[in-house]
Formats: sequence, structure tokens, C-alpha cells
Amino acid sequence: MLTILYIGLGALLLALFYALWIEPAWRLKIVRYRVEVPQWGARAPLRIVIISDLHAGAPHIPLSRVRRITRKANRLDPDLAVLLGDYTAAHSWTWGQTGKQEIIGALKAFKGKLGTFAVLGNHDWWQDWDAAKELRPCEAQLALHEHGIPLLDNEAARLVHTGGDVWIVGLADQRPFDEGPEGEGFDDIDQAMASVTDDAPVILLAHEPDLFPNVPAQCVVTLSGHTHGGQIRIGNRSPIIMAAEQETFSYGRYDADGRVLIVSGGIGCSEIPVRFNMPPEITVVTICAPD
Repeated sequence: MLTILYIGLGALLLALFYALWIEPAWRLKIVRYRVEVPQWGARAPLRIVIISDLHAGAPHIPLSRVRRITRKANRLDPDLAVLLGDYTAAHSWTWGQTGKQEIIGALKAFKGKLGTFAVLGNHDWWQDWDAAKELRPCEAQLALHEHGIPLLDNEAARLVHTGGDVWIVGLADQRPFDEGPEGEGFDDIDQAMASVTDDAPVILLAHEPDLFPNVPAQCVVTLSGHTHGGQIRIGNRSPIIMAAEQETFSYGRYDADGRVLIVSGGIGCSEIPVRFNMPPEITVVTICAPD
């Protein structure tokens, strides 16, 4: 009986070591999605590589690892490089003074052939509370600007793509004041879409996936992060850790009325640096016409 107890205790300690160190600090997978869009027409396939929810900070995600992640993302040959917000650690289990300038500076090398675009996440505001309350640029926003990484803050940009142009639209954060999906945010999809001047397909960047049921039909693909896939998956149960009880879209692909949502599992962690059966990921989304 005592032997069984020791075996069980040993297995538990190994599982904790794996979940608290090996998976969040050492593992990195590539997750790929192919999205066939009837409106894509004669356009060439578009490969989008996503780095989401980096939450960088030693010891799990030091600057050296940010650089390795960036190099690996570039080796995936992105047409479009996307950063989906939450750039620095969202928990207190870190050491050192690595700031947003250094982290975003390390991401500067992440390049897509058609460009690199970023949005902000909730933690970019929560970690700069005075800026949120005073409605002025936060530290991450300033760092992105300083390092020449385009930020789409309720804005749109046209991508000149083979076979036909495409729009990319980025939303400001939906939860800058630490509230759930029903709270007041900085996002304004009407303002963002106002710059879209034709009926070409739109790719929407939104850190939180909550708004997916209400995105315009022209937004054929929505790319989000925020949830970290729940950080812990046991069997088919995920997420175990949820950012808010009201959340519906936790991880992976969702389809509704001809629109598609992809929720990346991201890189880092919130609350505590733990991941189990939900390794950090770089997400690759290829958009193309149906075969």
C-alpha cells in the first residue's frame, strides 16, 4: 500500500514539474489551419503566421526565447505576420526587469512578405492602468511605434496580394478595464470597417474572440488569442482555466454563417505559469479558395 502511495506521489510530482516547467518553458508546437473561403476568388493562398499572448518574462520566456520563437516563426515563410497582443508576463512568477521595449524590440525581426501587423491585448492595458484611465497610449503601443511595427487600432490596411487585394482590420482591445465580455472596451468595429472601401475579403484581428457572433459578413476570417486554450486540457475538457466565465470561444476553429474564427493557444500564461496538454504554439492559418 505504501509503495502505491509513493508511486502516486512521484507521478504527481513529475506531472507538476512537467506542467510548471517543461511544457510552458520548453515546448513549442506549430498548429496549422486551412480555411477555404468562397469569396477568395482567384487570389493566391495567403499564409498568416501568428504569435499571440507572448507574456514574456524570465524564467519561462526570457528574451532569448522570444528571439528563438521569432526565428522559428520566420522560417514558416509568412505572407502576413501577425501579433495578437499581451506582450509581457501576466503573472508574478518572473524575475528581472525585461520591459516592453526589449520584448517588442525582439519581435521586430518577425516579418511577412506583405507586412507585419499588431493589435493590443487586455494585459497591455492592465499593466499600464494610468494610460487606460487617462485614454492615452500605453507602453506597448509606444514600443510598437518606436520599433516600426504597424498597430491597427480600430483601423484597416489594404494588402496588395496576387490575384486580388485583401483587407486586414485590427480592433482596439475589448477589455482594457478588467471586465468580462459585456464590459466597455476601446474596440469600435464600425470605425475600423469604415476604412474598407470595397467588397474584398477582410481578415479581422481581435485579441479577444468574444465579438465573433457579431462581426460583419465581409470579415471572412477572424483571428484571436487571449484564452491560451485554457492552459490545461484533460482529455477533451478545455479550458480548465478560463479568463471569464462568460467566454464561449476557448480554442481552435469555429464556423458560423460562412465566417471562420481561429483562436490561437498562444505562447504564455496568465495567473500562474502552468500548461498541461496545451503547449505554447505558433499558429499558421492559410486562407485559400475552395478546391
